[in-house]
Amino acid sequence: MKYWLAFIGSSPFAVINTIWAACREESYVPEHVKFLTNRELKEEWKDTIGNWVPTLLEKYGVIDPLYSTENIVETDFQMIHNKYRSLLSEIGENDEVAVDITPGRKYMSAISMEVGLEMGVDHVYYMHLSDNRYQNSPYPLIPKHRHALIDMKKEFYDNTSVGEDE
Repeated sequence: MKYWLAFIGSSPFAVINTIWAACREESYVPEHVKFLTNRELKEEWKDTIGNWVPTLLEKYGVIDPLYSTENIVETDFQMIHNKYRSLLSEIGENDEVAVDITPGRKYMSAISMEVGLEMGVDHVYYMHLSDNRYQNSPYPLIPKHRHALIDMKKEFYDNTSVGEDE
């Protein structure tokens, strides 16, 4: 099974577009999506993601994608760290896992990347936008030269020559 883990931040399309780009550009189509949410996050943003993501995954062939959210206390760094570890430890050894560090606060992204790499996730995705005008636009409406999906693990950690003297 393919999993997707991410925080939900204040920009729903930061969540939606990264999954969309992974499906379209990398053929990584998650079957189970798990989101961590801040209790103070607007319900409207959660609803937007909750409507778009399952519909999007169905368009890529996932019938009845599994979708779950869990609340966190935004300022409890240890809780966030432990929750991420717990979520990742529940996933089977033969499953494929992607962590999305695009949405959420910087420290949340740092924690999810650190824990994800430590626990051997397959992908650490970041969707870079070079123009903030497209921050709340659906993926297909963003010009290709204005965004880039980066797999940080592949880019920096899977390359054995990184840091080696030649």
